[in-house]
Amino acid sequence: MRNFWTNGVSRAAAGPALACVLALCGPASAIEGGAPAGRDALAQATVAIGTITQPEEALRLTRCTGVLIAPDLVLTAAHCVNGDPLGALVVFFRGTEPAPPVYGARVAARYSPDPGEMLPNAAPDVSLSDLSLDLAVLRLTAPVRDRRPVPLASDPGRVPKSLRIAGAGLYGRTVGRLRTATLTPLAASSTGLTIARAKGARICFGDSGGPVVAQDRRGLYIWGVASAVISRAAPCGGYVVIAPAAQVFSATGMR
Repeated sequence: MRNFWTNGVSRAAAGPALACVLALCGPASAIEGGAPAGRDALAQATVAIGTITQPEEALRLTRCTGVLIAPDLVLTAAHCVNGDPLGALVVFFRGTEPAPPVYGARVAARYSPDPGEMLPNAAPDVSLSDLSLDLAVLRLTAPVRDRRPVPLASDPGRVPKSLRIAGAGLYGRTVGRLRTATLTPLAASSTGLTIARAKGARICFGDSGGPVVAQDRRGLYIWGVASAVISRAAPCGGYVVIAPAAQVFSATGMR
């Protein structure tokens, strides 16, 4: 878990706020508030991800969220799969509840997107160098036949007026319930990095890597994933840093 102060973001968003990377640090709770997931395209494509690492002698479990972007590919945050994980498991949902089967996965690509430059109408005091921004693509051991992948944003310069996020943490030692929340973009960069505020909800550690989506006349598309939360105290906060999805295949060459 990396903690750091971002004074520029604090003035633009929430006063003196501590920005925390959404990684495992205490209970992996999911979205607080918001709404239970339904059975729409977002809920159908969202997954819970569990990875096991062994940094020293003890095994460590990391819990995150991700989204299906191809029949055998899942997009999430790179810090969810740090430390050369021994294995990763992916679980889909039926409404709010986790549903079988469980898929195995491995890391196919991992990188830090270009933060770009803040757009002219964005908050001028935001320091991009202080923000955590990372993405990863996981390859499933078998393609998914009964779920529809969600396409990625193609134009990072056109920031949607409204966004939605989906996230799932843990309930005890099992996968938690899937919830969603509406986000209002506050600032964005030329490459699609976005800082957004959650409406009537708080984003928590278990939501790391969770899909942030928008809607246009062609349907749902992924604007990015939750990469960091801006908060006065862990584990939840009302502001989220979104890593831009438009850079995924251009950076990995996987398409």
